[in-house]
Amino acid sequence: MDIRTIPIEQINAAAYNPRIDLQPGDPEYEKLRRSLDEFGYVDPIVWNEQTGNMVGGHQRYKVMVKEQGCTELAVSVVNLDPEREKLLNLALNKVSGRWDDEALARLLGELQQGGLDISLSGFDADEIDDLIAEFTEPPADQLGDFQNREMDVADFDESRFDCKCPRCGFVFDQSGADAS
Repeated sequence: MDIRTIPIEQINAAAYNPRIDLQPGDPEYEKLRRSLDEFGYVDPIVWNEQTGNMVGGHQRYKVMVKEQGCTELAVSVVNLDPEREKLLNLALNKVSGRWDDEALARLLGELQQGGLDISLSGFDADEIDDLIAEFTEPPADQLGDFQNREMDVADFDESRFDCKCPRCGFVFDQSGADAS
């Protein structure tokens, strides 16, 4: 990887960049600004030496230059023809992987219990609360008394069996099911 520090005058915004141009006050812009304030500039802009265009990092550039007054930036240098530059721009903006929601909820819960400001993660409070709630077992008093309870199989009537999943809330209602 070729990392160089170059003056901002050499860095052009790619006119074709299909991402929404965030503005100060936009929630995502403010999350990015807070992250850069807290952690610094740890993910360099991708810059194409052939064209002078930013291939990735337009929003970081905006925050670093307009909010923090940077006059030069460390960039990851690529040397691509204009068509391949556009493909890389799309890939950088699209190919980001998927979350393991349960592992993410555990991690956010751990960080939250540690007293950290987890809004710095980029997730908003509602997203965090929803994720953690989705993978947290409900209190025992909400599950019913199933421990040490004997049941005679002859007394079990499937036509009246209702069951609610404590994780996703799906209700299985046998009485509404087709009896065929």
